[in-house]
Amino acid sequence: MRILWLAPFPHPHRSTTHPAPWLTSLARALGTQPDVELTILNWDEQQTASVEEFEHQGLRFIFVRAPRNRADILTLYTQRIARTAAYLRRHAQRYDLIHVHGSELQYQAAVAGLEVPVLLSVQGLVSECLKLLPEWLTMRRALWTLASYYERQHLPRIHDFSCRTHWDKACITRLSPGARIHHNWEMLRPEFFRAERPARNPATPQILFMGGTQRMKGFREALQAFDLVRQQRPARLVLVGDSHAEEVAQYIRQAGLRHVDPVDVECRGYQSTAELLKLFGQSCCLLHPSYIDNSPNSVCEAQVAGLPVVASDVGGVSSLIEHEHTGLLSDLNPEHLATQVLRLLQEPGLAERLAAEAQVVARRRHDPATILERTLAIYRAVQQAHADPLADQTTPRPLAYA
Repeated sequence: MRILWLAPFPHPHRSTTHPAPWLTSLARALGTQPDVELTILNWDEQQTASVEEFEHQGLRFIFVRAPRNRADILTLYTQRIARTAAYLRRHAQRYDLIHVHGSELQYQAAVAGLEVPVLLSVQGLVSECLKLLPEWLTMRRALWTLASYYERQHLPRIHDFSCRTHWDKACITRLSPGARIHHNWEMLRPEFFRAERPARNPATPQILFMGGTQRMKGFREALQAFDLVRQQRPARLVLVGDSHAEEVAQYIRQAGLRHVDPVDVECRGYQSTAELLKLFGQSCCLLHPSYIDNSPNSVCEAQVAGLPVVASDVGGVSSLIEHEHTGLLSDLNPEHLATQVLRLLQEPGLAERLAAEAQVVARRRHDPATILERTLAIYRAVQQAHADPLADQTTPRPLAYA
């Protein structure tokens, strides 16, 4: 089976960033299958050749030259899409299936009209996130509006989707009526499965927030909730992701938080897998007050590693967390978020029970062998439906949630 991925893999020889861990984990798993030949296509603005093809660490890569960022935006992404589409029209027949990862980066526009069957895995949906973006006259809103246009324009032309949660399934049902919806979870890094739940009894409990200083991830709500927690208990907050102490101090002053000093909040930046696991072991909970999310990796990895989670009940999060059983859900009100965090601090038995139940459920949900098996089954189902569309019309559209 010859599979072509369109996925946000950075150029391995030029980029200093890393691909999303769920992509590398699944790519490596597929690479172990003797009957699967995987190729990954993406674009790169630094290369001089129109197309680069090479192998790296056992994976085949194709990079199409894209315009520089400013030119890419000024041309509304049309040049990048056109170059990729032209390459695919010439070479798509090499492959049995094209797997598009995410709808945020206009890959779906580049595959429009191809004869090869296409599967799109939903990550997040820009058109849904845009509705909750708490800013107006910004470049981010302009770019998300443009990405939302391509999403709404081209998703109705995709016939097969791989979804994770009740939320993304419902969104795709609206955006692409009649499409076949397959179910699969993301594959997590294997190191999180080897983590053991540590005994936590620190003198000053540590709360972990992994959204940096992003408003959409609930940075402000996290700090406000932390301020309320510190009214009753000593605690410290660790931020992971793009964050700076100056931003934290500025918001503490702006919001008039009276129980938090900047020294109570530590900005760790981006963390390696080993560093994250160490933080999980040192923390009393993950606080995830996001405005919108599908199946956030931070929540999934925390559950697999045995860290209790307090999260906002938005998007697909309740497909990951059953309230009072595998975590605690809240709205975005900082008082309510603080109440749930304080419950974990005041009731060690509750924290231990939630962590244990979540770990069992999450390790089953993200079992690598099951995800690999489902991926291959979905590939075969998409190919079969493409080869015999009349027979597929009599088959009910799968909508499993397990």
